Amino acid sequence: MLRILVCLLLFTPLAVAQNAPLEITADTQLDPARTYGALIIRKSGVTIDGQGAWLIGSATDSGLAAKNFKGTAILAEGVSNVTIRNINARGWETGLVVRNASGWLVENCNFSDNFHDPDFGWGENGRRGGILLDHVTRSTLLRNRANRVWDGCVLVDCNDNTLEENDFSHTSNTCLKLWHASRNSIRKNVLSHGIRIKPGEVHARDSTSVLIESGSNDNRFQENNCTYGGDGIFVRVLNGWCSTGNLFEKNDCSYANNNGFECWARDNVFRNNKANHCSYGFWMGGSDHTRLEGNEASFNGLKEGNHNSPHLPASGHAGIVFMFGPSSH
Repeated sequence: MLRILVCLLLFTPLAVAQNAPLEITADTQLDPARTYGALIIRKSGVTIDGQGAWLIGSATDSGLAAKNFKGTAILAEGVSNVTIRNINARGWETGLVVRNASGWLVENCNFSDNFHDPDFGWGENGRRGGILLDHVTRSTLLRNRANRVWDGCVLVDCNDNTLEENDFSHTSNTCLKLWHASRNSIRKNVLSHGIRIKPGEVHARDSTSVLIESGSNDNRFQENNCTYGGDGIFVRVLNGWCSTGNLFEKNDCSYANNNGFECWARDNVFRNNKANHCSYGFWMGGSDHTRLEGNEASFNGLKEGNHNSPHLPASGHAGIVFMFGPSSH
């Protein structure tokens, strides 16, 4: 018995040390044979290559209830010109959080299986899940994943960034959310299956593949897959602050439970997109000063497909709808 206790005392501190937060102050390569805890990046200008290593959080395969997801896998505040690549992180409240920074490159990282709550009802449930960028500028997200999370990627007060060839699909709230985020280029991403719904439910609780709100202006959304969402792309104006000057080009928002595109703000352009087999193709609300050009909006509202939210007379549906007055603000 004494020998067993001695062994436990010898090995327990080592196990804790391996999963303790690792502070990064210089270029770092992780060991793919090890399992790590959180990373905290303290210095600008560094490169972290995970080489496929895993950062494992508090939620395990046997305890994936929403309450068990805690902490942040990678945290950085006030550091710029950082590169991270080839890192996997699961079991956390959020995979990556970057605040007050510029010049970041995040590539080939996997932030899947972090906070996820498909049973949550209506309303907000925090900004968490895959990636949260807060006051981040001139940075790039390239070929990353965040699946089976609450929000795949959230941009808050983020300008002049590039998101390309990422897979933020299969989320319980949004695949991509913009809040006061402008002049970003969002191209060739998989942003599908952003939906939270129970069998027989109509509205999908405002879950959507892409949510844009609160003065997110002059962004370019091109060639993204936004299919099978609650909505495909939703420009929301709940607080009266319109998002204007955005270009939506060659995006596929087909098979949305409600609307392929839903927009309540003015002065946006929708060109050569697809919104087929939804309840409505383009539900434009009061989107005055808006241009729709060369889009597909077919087979919407059919009884054998999606036919939810029947606002039109006689429970009709349509490819393109403008109604309910002018845009807010």
